[in-house]
This record gives sequence, C-alpha cells and structure tokens, in this order.
Amino acid sequence: MPEFDPEQEPTAWGTWEDAEALRRWSFARRTPEQRLAWLQSALLLAYQSGAIKPRRPDASESFAVQPEHPAL
Repeated sequence: MPEFDPEQEPTAWGTWEDAEALRRWSFARRTPEQRLAWLQSALLLAYQSGAIKPRRPDASESFAVQPEHPAL
C-alpha cells in the first residue's frame, strides 16, 4: 500500500486500498467536534433502528452502599 499523505486527496479507483485512503484522508480533515457529532448521530441511528440495544444495569446487581466494616 502506498504511503498515506493527509495533505493530498487520494485518487479513487474503487479498490479497498483506495477506499481506506479516502477514509483516512477524510478523518484527518475533521475536527474533534465533527468526529464526536458523527459518532453521536451514528449511535442514535443504531439505537433507533434496533441495531443495538441500550445497556441496562443487571437487576441482580445491587448498587446500594455497602456498610463499612470496622477496622480490626
């Protein structure tokens, strides 16, 4: 695979390597805020479509505060 240059837009001819170079180039040009917004929208879409389910605490786990044991 040729060396990746984030400053030069990759050419696209339809190979897996071309797609990977374009993905990496596009990612390098985004700000952290844009990346976070993309991730949030992807997660929202996944939850709405049912592709992933929201995580729920296990009912058998107790989150109550345990009493402190006296020092021995």
